[in-house]
Amino acid sequence: MWGIPGAGYAGKMLSMAAKKFGLKCKIFMGAKDIKRQRPNVEAIRENGAQIVPVTSGSQTLVDAVSECMRYWVSNCEHVHNCIGSTVGPNIFIKICAWSTAQISRELMAQVKEEFGQVPKKMKLLNCVGGGSSAMGFWNEFMDTDAELVGIEAGGPENSNLHAAPLTNGSKIGILHGAAQYVVQDKEGQIGSTESISAGLDYPGISPLHCFLKDTKRARYTSASDEDALKAFQLVSKLENISPSLEPSHAFAEAIRLAPKLKSSDVIIVNSCGDSLKDKDIIKKKLGAYKR
Repeated sequence: MWGIPGAGYAGKMLSMAAKKFGLKCKIFMGAKDIKRQRPNVEAIRENGAQIVPVTSGSQTLVDAVSECMRYWVSNCEHVHNCIGSTVGPNIFIKICAWSTAQISRELMAQVKEEFGQVPKKMKLLNCVGGGSSAMGFWNEFMDTDAELVGIEAGGPENSNLHAAPLTNGSKIGILHGAAQYVVQDKEGQIGSTESISAGLDYPGISPLHCFLKDTKRARYTSASDEDALKAFQLVSKLENISPSLEPSHAFAEAIRLAPKLKSSDVIIVNSCGDSLKDKDIIKKKLGAYKR
């Protein structure tokens, strides 16, 4: 089993499955992400999996996916490839989107229990990088009146670098075997990205999200690194959760939208990660880390 995580969650879960069934497991991970996602990296190694540092390019998710795919196509008779994002060749997008759909099945049951039906004025907010958690969060609500809002990584303020191809008018390109909107330069080469969040730091976006944007079924925007940090602080202070930096981008959008809505409107944010994995980044940016 060979897998690729950005934030480390997919690698952590894959290493647990491999340990359970006695399988060998290699996790390809960008060298930069290995440093900034240390808690998940330690968990992967504790489960007996081998982490392969990827030192090419930006040393983040995009390069890890490339290296893992190169290894897989060279050894496909003996290994299976696992991707924790809805990116890459068609079948892997389907596998990931199908497996994460359990999120929305559980959410649908909770919404009906709380409101009796799906509210007419309901917004489902989810961060979007590779797109897996958003697809899982939205799947059961595609045929409802729920507004689907994806929040990309806007990167640092006062910087031209970001990981938000849908928000910033990027053109269609080919990345990891799929046509998608992708950050690229004038010559069509894959461009550099930057985000405080390892899980959102990807130059492309799932073809599924491209379709949802083009058909206007979902709306996409972005939040900056700074806005995500502010949202993390506010949510951690007021709620009994401590979100990772990925969903903190979605919480930033919820905080922006909330004052403009009626009290009867409903906003649901998928808090798809815990801040423990980001504790080193948070401590560096904000000081003492409290979970």
